Amino acid sequence: MDLVLKRIMAYIIDILIVSIVVSLFVGQSFINPYIDEYDKYYSEYMDLYQQVQDGEVDTETEEYKDNVIELSYNVNKYKVVSSSISLVATFLYFAIVQWAMNGQTLGKKIMKIRVVANKEDRKLNVGNYMLRSVILNNVIFSIMLIVGVYVFKANVYYNFMSVVSYLQLLVTTIIMLMVVLRKDFRGLHDFVAGTKVIDLNPVIIEEPVAKEKNEEKKVIETKEVEVKEVKKKTSTKNKSKKKSTGSKAKTKREKE
Repeated sequence: MDLVLKRIMAYIIDILIVSIVVSLFVGQSFINPYIDEYDKYYSEYMDLYQQVQDGEVDTETEEYKDNVIELSYNVNKYKVVSSSISLVATFLYFAIVQWAMNGQTLGKKIMKIRVVANKEDRKLNVGNYMLRSVILNNVIFSIMLIVGVYVFKANVYYNFMSVVSYLQLLVTTIIMLMVVLRKDFRGLHDFVAGTKVIDLNPVIIEEPVAKEKNEEKKVIETKEVEVKEVKKKTSTKNKSKKKSTGSKAKTKREKE
């Protein structure tokens, strides 16, 4: 399997693992006291979205725009605890757990790939994995969204969230393009952290070349044998000819 595909599969597995762990915590009211408020505003937001889909709401009115901004703000405001838990869990998993597992997450272990230093004479430390996770998992942007909901008012936060979301998408796109298009498969997060991902079970693609070389070697060896045989026959003929000439000369001398 291609290394790029292995990396994508490993990341999907890891995100699923983190999501399952996070869901076990954020669903508990003693850990997340805002769960009821979040469910309420999220439900209202989805109802409004459905009304738009059904054509029951005019999206050009100021009332609709104000509702969207207010509901979006409240959803994010009461999602702060769950967002924070998700952020911490993701960061710890991709940084601390990966460092503790010597460059592997559970997903990477399943797909048999590993994060290593880009230069052979270097050794990765926990800081490299933390820096890598900050870029890969958009940690800074997530923190900005969490803090921004308490700093800005609803209308300002709505615009702020749009800009941050665009930047998140941009960074993710750059990472994906670099991983897919570069020969060394290194993404932006790999460059910043000085890492690369290696395949522990690479597909051997040198077999056809080796086979070709063996065939060429056999042809060369066959030709060498043929040349030796020709030389041997020529040498034998020359010896026979010399012997025959010598015998004739001896007979001539005896007659004389």
